[in-house]
Amino acid sequence: MIRAYGISVVMASFASLAVAGAVQREYTLVNDGKSDAVIQMNPRPTAPEFRAAVELQDYMKRISGAVLKRSTYPAVHSRVVGDNAEFVEILPASLEYARLLVPESVRERLTQSSSDDAFYIKTEGYRIFIVGKTPIGALYGTYTFIEKYLGVRWLHPGVDGEYCPTAKTITIAAIDDFQEPAVARRYLNCYEKSVEPWTLEEVRTWQMRRKMNFNSRYQYPNRSREHLDFYACGNDPVFGGGHGTFEASVPQKEFALHPEYFPWRDGKRICEERSQRCLANPEVQRRVIAFVTEMTAYGARFSVSFHDSSFKNWCQCADCIKMGTYNGTFTGANLAHRFTSLVSAAVLAKNPDAALDVDMYNVFRDLPTDPGIRYDNRVRGLYCPHQRCYIHRLEDPNSGCNTKFLNQILEWRKLIPKCGIYDYYSVAHSPYAPMEYILAQDIKFYKQIGLDNWNEDACNTSPMMASNWQLYYVAAAMLWDASADVNDLMTEAYNAYYGKAREPMKQYHLYRRELWEGAPGHVAYGGPDRINHCLTVDGAEKRLTGYLDEADRLAGGDAALKRRIATDRGYLTRFWIAGAAKLKGLKSGQNDIPVSRRQGTLSLDGVLDEEAWRQAQPVTGFLTPEGAEPTEQTRIKVLYDDEHWYVGIEAMTEHAWSALKSEAKERDGDVCYDDSVEILLAPPESEYYHWIINSAGVFYDARRRDPAFDSQAEIKTRVLKDRYVIEARIPVKPMGVKIQDGQVWRIHFWRNCTNLQPPKATESSAPDGTGPHNVILFRQAVVGTPVLLNGSFSELADTPPEALAKGNLSGARFPARWGGNNARLIQGTHNKNQVELRNGLLYGFLNVPLTEKAGRLIGTAHASGSGKLDAWISSCIRKPGDDKLGFGHEIRHVAGSWTLQEKSSALTFTVDLAPYEAGYLYLGASDNALIESVAVTHTTR
Repeated sequence: MIRAYGISVVMASFASLAVAGAVQREYTLVNDGKSDAVIQMNPRPTAPEFRAAVELQDYMKRISGAVLKRSTYPAVHSRVVGDNAEFVEILPASLEYARLLVPESVRERLTQSSSDDAFYIKTEGYRIFIVGKTPIGALYGTYTFIEKYLGVRWLHPGVDGEYCPTAKTITIAAIDDFQEPAVARRYLNCYEKSVEPWTLEEVRTWQMRRKMNFNSRYQYPNRSREHLDFYACGNDPVFGGGHGTFEASVPQKEFALHPEYFPWRDGKRICEERSQRCLANPEVQRRVIAFVTEMTAYGARFSVSFHDSSFKNWCQCADCIKMGTYNGTFTGANLAHRFTSLVSAAVLAKNPDAALDVDMYNVFRDLPTDPGIRYDNRVRGLYCPHQRCYIHRLEDPNSGCNTKFLNQILEWRKLIPKCGIYDYYSVAHSPYAPMEYILAQDIKFYKQIGLDNWNEDACNTSPMMASNWQLYYVAAAMLWDASADVNDLMTEAYNAYYGKAREPMKQYHLYRRELWEGAPGHVAYGGPDRINHCLTVDGAEKRLTGYLDEADRLAGGDAALKRRIATDRGYLTRFWIAGAAKLKGLKSGQNDIPVSRRQGTLSLDGVLDEEAWRQAQPVTGFLTPEGAEPTEQTRIKVLYDDEHWYVGIEAMTEHAWSALKSEAKERDGDVCYDDSVEILLAPPESEYYHWIINSAGVFYDARRRDPAFDSQAEIKTRVLKDRYVIEARIPVKPMGVKIQDGQVWRIHFWRNCTNLQPPKATESSAPDGTGPHNVILFRQAVVGTPVLLNGSFSELADTPPEALAKGNLSGARFPARWGGNNARLIQGTHNKNQVELRNGLLYGFLNVPLTEKAGRLIGTAHASGSGKLDAWISSCIRKPGDDKLGFGHEIRHVAGSWTLQEKSSALTFTVDLAPYEAGYLYLGASDNALIESVAVTHTTR
């Protein structure tokens, strides 16, 4: 039995909302699988009204098996009072049709609402009124009735995303429920490929049911009546413009006869794929205005925008420069928004009802400096925060990474009152990431500042929508009701979605969130793959798969539930497990040991809770000396500043058989026999230094094996239930060195575990399983900003067939991101690979940031052999906007020339670069050379 919501759940709270004085009663829609209730329709229904009646009829049947009649004849004429006291009429209708039938309170409230999406669900007499201010409001009210009062849930598109209860009897308590959206327009920008494994129609149907907007592009010809009615329920007019504004209004074919319509660059008019037009040209303005006016004549929405391009494709003729200049300073924002404000004003003068958008995007995202550039209040703005971080909420006062975007949108909100945001959650390299919690906070803020619309670029084909369905479920719910609680939404969703497997799956997703929020790095359009770091926590993969195994067991023979759990397992494997494996295999590319400069302050207290620790990448790849995965996991992070190394260690003790052993009580005692972790640091061209630290904070320090060395290190430890934590601050002054950009240190760790289950009570582990004193096998750590990827040659790729055919490279594998002549890979153990050159050449690209500041390259190559080894940089200068020129070997810098020795040595070099200069590093051997590693960092000067 369904009573108001869910199986056997009485929604008494809704009854309490009834207007004082109204008759309190229950409405039996279905009794033991039978129904006399009628769905009263508009005799001439619009597409949304017709769909509302059909969907209500269909879900009533699916829930109870009863078929409610649909009638277009008012029941008041056929109803015999007293013959059927249980008779109920459900009236889904727009205010226009039902204005004489609905209670006065409903009519007044809807009339006063500023939203066409508003609806009112109210029981009175024998009727359940579902009245929308407009037909689309009636459809939204009907879907809300089906969801809120019948218990149906549309969690994601497709058959597995729907929860539909079953009950032979459905009784509804008295209802008085007015709703309007928190954010006026609510969009997902997606297409066929980005919504797989669903179809686009399944996604559009889900959007409709979740009260989100979509449209049918005006370019689609010969659509059926059924198609047009379906898209009429998307509640948005057909759309045009955007990046195609100029290709439609002033197409490239015009260049032959009218080059003056096209941009002036470097002394001539040009016409390329993404060339903007000459915005100051009166004929260009006239054509765009005429085109937009025609497009909006039938009610289409038009976005007046520009190509997605850098400013090199914009016109720089004298008139355009003048158009973009205010107080003697030219800006692209002035030029762009003077043009779009001019066009929008002219269009609105001809068509006052035109639906117009303008974009704040790319090079025209900044605000114009000219206060005279204004927009009509009928124009809608769309702010696009590229590179905004989605691990922090937009208005997070502590992160700082989104401050620019926050300030800009607040200023745009003043300039364009109907301002919205175009978010990029889907293209932030984060499939299967629980980002819905940040989105929930963002939406509350969007509501607070009065944003008019929310758009999400869900065009990622990863598949983002399917793996992150929770994000879009929360978006739909909170864009309608920003007061909703995201935790309540997800608890309810998981209860419905996972049924009898709900408990382990709720724990599974809770732990996924913990791992995601604890991972290092930011999340942005084109940013890093943060998901790769989620499983670097000790035992995380095993714990997650354990939850899935338990859920699968509880699912029993429920095929739909098993599919849902299998889908989660598939995404965990595809994105998180594969990403972690990739990260482990790359070992941070050039940096074998990932190190980063300390940001902010650190309190040495044995608690790794500062942002610097959270952002640091963990050291991975611990193995026993036999090459097996250790019983206990170890997670280590390394930071530095100019004078110190900082090491944070989490030594897991989840499999402890006895108490931690910490018998060493004095400095430089036998700490290695305790449960302990060892740190080994080797400065460039120096001996190594050694620390052993037990869980009580007692430590041994030595230069090589000489404990007389006083490192002046500061150590704090903390023992927790499932781990012990070590936080160490190690100064480098006692080592007689400084930490400088370009240095290549060697760093190693060794874990001693003494409290496992007998008979194998002890175990040792280390990165690559390497012992604690073999310095040549320590991993490298490069100080500074590395610009040469895979300098340790640990990442391998198949040798290109053409390189093999020409004899440039030999062997089936070669270091990824490297090329050469007369070069071959010598593959070693523990990923300690080398490249042999026989009168040959090795080269790699330098990923130098192109800025207006002059730069400096600081490099080190470790090599041995005979003959000479020469190093040089082959480069060119390319300012932003010069990318059509391509790379050219136009400048040559001699980096160094060395006579190789039988013993490997560090060959260092420094090269100064001009602003916007980048290129390749070349190493050339006159005889035989064995290159062990190459590191290059970049600084400004």
